[in-house]
Amino acid sequence: MKFRILLPLLLCAVLTVLCSCGHQSAEPSAETRNGTDNDMQTEAAAEPETAPPDPNLLFEDNFDGDALDSSKWEKCPEWERQGGLDVWDNDMSFLDGEGHLILRAEWNAGEGRIHSGAVRTAGKFSEAYAYYEASIRFTGTPGIWGAFWLMAGNVAGEDNGAADGVEIDIIESIGSQWDQSNSALHWDGYGERHSSVSKGYDAEIYDGQFHTFGLWRTEEAYIFYIDDKEVWRVAGDRCAICPEKGYMKLTVEGADWAGAGTEESINALPADMTVDYVRVYREKP
Repeated sequence: MKFRILLPLLLCAVLTVLCSCGHQSAEPSAETRNGTDNDMQTEAAAEPETAPPDPNLLFEDNFDGDALDSSKWEKCPEWERQGGLDVWDNDMSFLDGEGHLILRAEWNAGEGRIHSGAVRTAGKFSEAYAYYEASIRFTGTPGIWGAFWLMAGNVAGEDNGAADGVEIDIIESIGSQWDQSNSALHWDGYGERHSSVSKGYDAEIYDGQFHTFGLWRTEEAYIFYIDDKEVWRVAGDRCAICPEKGYMKLTVEGADWAGAGTEESINALPADMTVDYVRVYREKP
């Protein structure tokens, strides 16, 4: 009789244990659940968010790293400049490892002339109608000037004026000792038929700070900017609009007519033109 009573109780106890064990294996503990969720959240947080490319941006170099990006730039040929008082020297163009391109002008006492840096995008990047901008800190050393410029089309051609080719000096720091600078357009070669227009500025760009210099090439005009402010506009009646693509140049050099080679200038060397970035957009942003 006792056995008949105990048997159902025993079976109930066994079933209760089995159900309890099955429930525990199917449902993880709160600690396990939290750990799994945290792992998933960590993996999700570790995935970087990549911003979509800007369709308006055609070219950009922030000069990161410790070597010039050879897919974007080449060092200019080591040509003599300004009657031989200056020579472009590839050793004078380099990155400082802090996000800047350095173009240095240095007096070579053994040669009695200046060695200076120059780079260009020839064969790497060229564009026609676009907005070009660079952030630059210029040196104010007498006789030394830096430039941000374009060579568009056949500048040496003399048959069709600037429509075939034009040198566009977005900014030149010529006359730095007098706080002067300028922009210019040159066409019809560099001989007897050479033509040009230019604009001088009193804008203070020799304060040791970076300033932006821009050019907006459109089908109607060449429009120049300093620190995002329009400073000069040249329409087709003064210089034909060139539709040809052009490559960019960043250079520094010196000339005797500007004061280079004097004791004052030599004692102020070496001097650096420092470039923070260069960007080209389809349209002015």
